Amino acid sequence: MPTLLVSYVIKYLPWILAAMLVTGGWLFVHHLQSELAADKRSMAAAQTTIAQLSATNQQNLTTLKRLQAESALWQGTLTSTLASDAGLARFSDGLLATITAAPAQDDAVVAPVLQDTLASIAKEQGAPK
Repeated sequence: MPTLLVSYVIKYLPWILAAMLVTGGWLFVHHLQSELAADKRSMAAAQTTIAQLSATNQQNLTTLKRLQAESALWQGTLTSTLASDAGLARFSDGLLATITAAPAQDDAVVAPVLQDTLASIAKEQGAPK
């Protein structure tokens, strides 16, 4: 029996090898088609993600430009406020210097409400009593 089997195998070996080769080729092509389909799905998902990220990026750029414009406005406001504060400080310092430099004979009685107001202002500005 084994010799009969060996003789059939040898006789049909080219056909068996050909069938195995065709089957292997078909399985390989089927595998490649499956991989191609999976890659196409992955690429479509990636393109969707890229489109979403591009839209988000565009929104972020628009927001950044708006924030930069607001920052420039705030910087301008801060600069003008600091300049105004510096001018007021110079004016107050000038008034205090004039008052301090005034001779004693220029002193006179002041209404109590005005005296209290001036004392409050001086205290707020940190002037000595």
